[in-house]
Amino acid sequence: MELNVNVKSVSGKKNRITAIPVTYSREDMTVRELIEETVRYCVNCYNKKKENSELLRALLPQEIEDKAAQGKISFEVIYGEKDADLKKATDDAVEAFSDGAVAIFADENRLENLDEELKLNEIQSLTFIKLVMLAGRMW
Repeated sequence: MELNVNVKSVSGKKNRITAIPVTYSREDMTVRELIEETVRYCVNCYNKKKENSELLRALLPQEIEDKAAQGKISFEVIYGEKDADLKKATDDAVEAFSDGAVAIFADENRLENLDEELKLNEIQSLTFIKLVMLAGRMW
């Protein structure tokens, strides 16, 4: 089952949301299983990118322009030596959702409970939002 997961671009100039297709193994799952599958997909992408990051290529002019707008021009090489830990990443993601630090929307409906049942074939898109706590005082 392929589903679009919405990701916000980091670029300050181009305020856009990109839909990334993610393949899930089943159509019926709980929110916890959805988080676990999404994290598994992201960890696999990161680890593959890390393996392929040794191959440098020239950046296209448009890529340079986009990266300059983000504030950093890089070849997207991952310099860390360790692969991402799937178990730790999954535990952290589930805990972040439970603590309210991450909100998940299935279309326009916010998912509230880890044990909530989902039918992915009835959902058009998923949106994960990292909520940031604002602290401090106004000057």
